[in-house]
Amino acid sequence: MLILTTAERISAAEAIIGYVFHNDQLLVKALEAAGATPAAQGNKRLALIGDAALRLILYELGYEDERSIGDMTSAQNTRATNENLARIGFSLGLNAYIHLNPSAQGIVPGRLMATTVEAIIGAVYLDSNKDVMTIRRLILHLCITQAE
Repeated sequence: MLILTTAERISAAEAIIGYVFHNDQLLVKALEAAGATPAAQGNKRLALIGDAALRLILYELGYEDERSIGDMTSAQNTRATNENLARIGFSLGLNAYIHLNPSAQGIVPGRLMATTVEAIIGAVYLDSNKDVMTIRRLILHLCITQAE
């Protein structure tokens, strides 16, 4: 297993997500699993922000497309799920850059991948000075809005 430096992990993750951080420590935190460092919460706080930003963008896109409330809710129930976010994260290879809890033995569970994708969205939101259009571009770049 190849050991990457923090700078290499940051650079690779930025290339995948199509966003370059001003404060790369936000990305480091987004890629940190709970228990990976003494700050046991890992990326969970960023994931809460990312989840809210993702849901806002999904509703906004539905509104712009003049979707019904049912269709907008359905998009939330399919696109913002842990299963969908984990699938996207694994397909992009983000699992190679997550700083894991040592007890994980190198295995990235699906729930952690979903949390990491949400945390990355949250980190970009904060790093971009809370720019919703930047988040929108990120979500479109990650293909979260597309059906499986």
